[in-house]
Amino acid sequence: MPTTTLLDEIQALSAADPEHRSQSLDILQLIAQAGWLGLGIDRQQGGDGGSILDAVEAIAAVSEVCLTSGFAFWCQRTFIQYLAASENDWLKSEVLPIVLRAEKAGATGMSNAMKHLSGLEPLRLNAERQTGGIQLQGSLPWASNLVPKQFFVAVATETRDGEVLIVAIPSHALGVERSPDFDLLGMVAASTGALNFDQVWLPDRWIIAEAGRAFLPKVRPSFLLFQCGLPLGTIRAALKAIAPTLSGPSAVLNRRYSQVQIRLEGLTADLHALAQLSEFSLPQLRQLFELRIALTRLATEVTWLELEARGGKGYHAGSTAKRLREVAFLPVLTPSLVQLERELQRTAAEAAA
Repeated sequence: MPTTTLLDEIQALSAADPEHRSQSLDILQLIAQAGWLGLGIDRQQGGDGGSILDAVEAIAAVSEVCLTSGFAFWCQRTFIQYLAASENDWLKSEVLPIVLRAEKAGATGMSNAMKHLSGLEPLRLNAERQTGGIQLQGSLPWASNLVPKQFFVAVATETRDGEVLIVAIPSHALGVERSPDFDLLGMVAASTGALNFDQVWLPDRWIIAEAGRAFLPKVRPSFLLFQCGLPLGTIRAALKAIAPTLSGPSAVLNRRYSQVQIRLEGLTADLHALAQLSEFSLPQLRQLFELRIALTRLATEVTWLELEARGGKGYHAGSTAKRLREVAFLPVLTPSLVQLERELQRTAAEAAA
């Protein structure tokens, strides 16, 4: 499917039904048919080749026409990355093709795990090793892309011995309970809710990584890089919306518009450089934290600038106002900007050593 056709279809679906609750898998399947879900995944694994940067740019392109769809894309692509990075051949042969085709949704229930990695909170799920499998107990207060009865979710669990396991849980497993969708300010079509796991037993083949403490730092850079596509697309969309207004009364905004363009060029160059890395030193990881913060803040700033430029038209529900509601989610998306700032503070001394 040509790029313009794909983006036009997503934009049309979003405009016709801004909540498009029943269409989230349909949109992911359009993205899959275009080969975008498999970008950055080796063809030997069923992907479409290319680089991590290609995947980031694809997420940005979708986010440019609909940030909610871009966020669902991020969830799906991040779950795919976990499976691609796994040493579990069964998951790669049986589950990876399903999520690459978007026949089912992939949810990254790793907010808790990423906070745990930064020492911010304990893991919320407990695992008990049993013969041939594991039993899980606990809850996730927040996860997205939980298309009802049609999802897999990746979680981090801890055994009594302190062993951390990364596990894929299918929605059909006994003991999995999903809450109703949260009533959010925006991103209402992102299938966001809470999960409870009550004595969920799974065969060992559902374990993504046995050494979870080593696996989490391995996938964190791609997790964050893919997230950068969300504000990147939002910034580009806002700039396009502002441009036609700059020859009229809103011409007084030209200087601020140009400053945003210059900042975007610099941040894009940083993104391209970081996306080329196969491994991240602590200073480079800190650069990635700073990039995620800067892109998110610029996305928020330029969306408000768009509202100023468009005037009353921008306050209509399906216009800039929709982007304002959606972009308000980006500062709290895990890792939130506060969490990233705390991580920068925590690692400052170590990075300087």
